[in-house]
Parts: sequence; C-alpha cells; structure tokens
Amino acid sequence: MRTLEELEKKAHELKEKGFTTGEIADELNVSRETAVWLLMHEKKRKEEVAPKDIFVDWSTIGSSPLRMRNLAIAMADLLHESLAEKKLPEPEVIVGIATSGIPLATIIADYVEASMAVIRPKKTIWEPELAEKVKGVITPNFAAVQGKKVVIVDDVITTGSTLGEAVTLLREVGADPLAVIVLIDKKGIDKVNGVPVKSLVKVVRI
Repeated sequence: MRTLEELEKKAHELKEKGFTTGEIADELNVSRETAVWLLMHEKKRKEEVAPKDIFVDWSTIGSSPLRMRNLAIAMADLLHESLAEKKLPEPEVIVGIATSGIPLATIIADYVEASMAVIRPKKTIWEPELAEKVKGVITPNFAAVQGKKVVIVDDVITTGSTLGEAVTLLREVGADPLAVIVLIDKKGIDKVNGVPVKSLVKVVRI
C-alpha cells in the first residue's frame, strides 16, 4: 500500500471482514484516531483534519519466517545490550503484545531461553463508543507472569498507549517489567511508565 486511497480501501475491507477499529489500527500500524479517520465517509473525512501519523508497512518482513527470525534475533541482541548497560537481570518471561508482537516475542523467548506470555490489549477490541469500557488481559494459555522479571515485545509503537497499558497490567499482577523492545518506534520515546524502551528503528516526524 503506497497511497492514501489504498490505505482507505484496506481499512474498509478489514471492517467488512469483522475487524474492530482497534484491530484495523493494529493491522495497518496506525493510531486508532487514524483508523477512525480512514473509515469515515469520504465527504466527512475531507471536513476533518487528518491525524498526524506515519503508515508503516512491514509485510515484506512478516511474510518471511527467515526475515522475521533474523530481525527477532537482532531485537534479542539489542535487549541483551540494553539490560547489560543498566545492570539488569535477564528476563524470565518474554511478553508478546497481540497480534503482531507475538511472532517476534516467540522467537526472542526461544533465543534468550525464557518463557512466553501474551497480552491481548484493549486495542484489539476497541471501538470509539467502547473506549472507556474495555481493558487488556493477560491470556491464560501461556506462562504465568506473577513474580517474574519480564520484557515486553511489540512490532510498532504508534502512540505508546498500548505499551503503557501493558506495563500497568503486568505490575498489577506482580510482574516486574524490565524493558520494552520493539521493531519500529514512530513516537520516539525512551521510557514508558518508567520502563526503558529500545527499538531497532526510530521514525521521527519533522
């Protein structure tokens, strides 16, 4: 997808398939505000100011297990460097953010010999009218995080709200978040709720 029209078409296709607005934002790696704007009727959208956002298409990576593995190993190396710099211990659990953070987290967990957990953030069920009523959850089908030193893994930081939510959720159940590792950071943040953030790529809007 290289044009606004293609992005808009994809957003509507996903909506027709039953994706929530939050899931569409996640699939397109844009903010929830951008997803809402893309789903507006064309006439109404022209009357609204477009959100400031950057579209990231990493499907050429996601479509190749080899590329995914190589990048995840690079993220694991970055994680090791970051923890060593701050004299922090190695993680016991790698926590992947659904959906796109899961494959990266799986490879990283295997590489660093840690357990694997998954958070389903509220963005996956987010709709504008439900914004204050939904909450993320730690899925029970993976490793427990209570009392564990954990590292959070995601693909793209758009606003940082999902990662902030994840840090809060993990602390509420007694986990100790050591760091956040992401593939691409569109926000340019160094910390979220006091937890250091490292990314392979930072995108800065000038």
